[in-house]
Amino acid sequence: MKKSNEKVLEKYRTISIEIAKPKLLRKLRQRFPKQLYTLEELVDLVHMVLQFDKGNIKRNENPLKIIEYGRGRCGEFAILYTALCLAYGYSARLVVDMSDHVWTEIYAHKRWIHIDPTEARINDPYMYERDWKKDLKEVYAIENGQVTKVTSRYKIEK
Repeated sequence: MKKSNEKVLEKYRTISIEIAKPKLLRKLRQRFPKQLYTLEELVDLVHMVLQFDKGNIKRNENPLKIIEYGRGRCGEFAILYTALCLAYGYSARLVVDMSDHVWTEIYAHKRWIHIDPTEARINDPYMYERDWKKDLKEVYAIENGQVTKVTSRYKIEK
């Protein structure tokens, strides 16, 4: 694996540990004090508090700071969405595509389900190759510091 990929994975390993901390999750629940949100409602909530911005923005890795800043890219969307899912009791993990995109997976119905909070797409794992014409080489899921290669889940079989 390339050194740059190792740095990216280490960054998201650290983030995945930080966003699972109970104190942070309590603060997120206090900020959005509803008993339970559906996965779709959480996507909508993220889009209410966060605006996509490709410009020269301050990048944040803490979900509370992401909310305060109110702007971000796929990394901020995925971090915030994953943390909110964890806060509301869902099993969730970050997914990092080494060609530069980040999204979320949720464990439900005995399987991991793709959710791209930036694009507001649920259970469409082939969207990157089909719609974006990406040739995915390395995709990793990261949960509480544990890294799992999941590339095959996102590749269209030819």
